[in-house]
Order: sequence, then structure tokens, then C-alpha cells
Amino acid sequence: MLGVMKTTFFRNLRLLRVCVCLFSLVLPVTPCLGEGDPWQSLRLLKRGLGFVFIEHDQTCRYGELKEVTDTNVSIKTTQGSVVIPKSDLVRVRSGFGGRSVANDNPNLPLFTLYSGRSSWADLLAFAPFESKGHPYATVNFSLKTKDGRLHRGFLSKVTAEEITLTDKVGSVATFPKGQIDQVDYIREKPLSDTQEFYWEELGMGIVFDPQLYPRLFHLGDTMPVTLYQSILAEENSAVMCK
Repeated sequence: MLGVMKTTFFRNLRLLRVCVCLFSLVLPVTPCLGEGDPWQSLRLLKRGLGFVFIEHDQTCRYGELKEVTDTNVSIKTTQGSVVIPKSDLVRVRSGFGGRSVANDNPNLPLFTLYSGRSSWADLLAFAPFESKGHPYATVNFSLKTKDGRLHRGFLSKVTAEEITLTDKVGSVATFPKGQIDQVDYIREKPLSDTQEFYWEELGMGIVFDPQLYPRLFHLGDTMPVTLYQSILAEENSAVMCK
């Protein structure tokens, strides 16, 4: 009986994967909203989820995202609604339910959801996550060179002078800083705290939660976070909460 149940489960799982893949073929292709205007990436964040919003003066607020306009972002905090102008916002990162994260936490770069500046230092912060051929420990980037070409791959190396990416077939390419127009960190779209818990704890059971399907089947589950643009003046000071 147990063997029959296992066979049925995996057969249904394969069928579900096929159906989802076929469905994805008819979905409209979403352009890279972060390209050219990093602010547009905030529109990819789900309303009602909690994030940490950091301003240039190091003021940090945890709040639920309410609205993103062309000029500001509205959030709901425990003290009420707050509107943060685009010009004041330097960083948005994962909220972790409002739990504080130390400024020296080495994983902070991975939590980045928006950057309101152009910073090569923010790229260097990913150096601890350089991948040396380990497919299960990769950090993905997209990079546009000044000749208009777009390159994608996982981070192999980053220095003050250049960045190296490795693509899916293992081809390695190094790009000098002077040839780079824009660099985006490609990360998973955040889930709610409950969904993140289910994602980590349910194992094979995640197949029964449709809300997890986008991440499970990689259907529009990633978002670009622009960290560097050559046309903007660099800001390389530390981003922290006071």
C-alpha cells in the first residue's frame, strides 16, 4: 500500500510539473523592470509584506508595504502610516518579522531588495559569497556592458577593478569596471514569513501549497536589484541602522 501511495504521489508531482511548465509557455514575458530605473523593482514586492526601510540619515523603520508611487513609498508601522520620499530611501531589505539584524551581519547583502544609490562597495560586499564551482551556493547577477550587451551568471569573483561571472554552461567572463554600465543582483522575490517557514519546513509537502508554486517551478519568482550604474556618482559609505 505504501509503495502504491509513493508511486501515485510522484506520478501526480510529475504531471503537475508538466502542467505548470505548459502554463508558463503562455504567460506573457515580463520585462526587466529594474533595468534603467531601480525604483521600479519596488513594484515587484507584494503589498502587505513587512520590510526594513533605511533612509540616508540611517533612520530605519520596519513596516508593511502599502503603496509605491513614482516619488515615494508608503508603509504601515506600529506607530501608524509613514510616507518616505524616493530621494530619502537608500535601502530596502528583508524584514524578518521586525526582528533586528546587526549592522555587521555578514549576510546583509543577500537581504537587499532595493538600493537607492550606485555603489561598487555594495558589489564588493558580495565577495564572501563568490562561488567556486558550487552550484548549490551561487549568487546570481546580470551585468550590462557599455556596448549594450547583457550578461548573466553567478558571481565567481569581484574586486575593486573587475567582476567575473560564470554562466549556466560554465563559461567564465571577466568584465573590467570601466566597461560596465549596470550590475543587478538577481534574487528570489520574498514570501511572507509564514510562507518562508513552509518553504523551509514542508519538504516535499510544498507541492500542496499553490502559493509556493512560483518559487517551486521558477515562474517569475526572481527580481532584479540594481546595485551599480556607471552614469551615477558612486556612494560607497556603509549603509546601517543607527
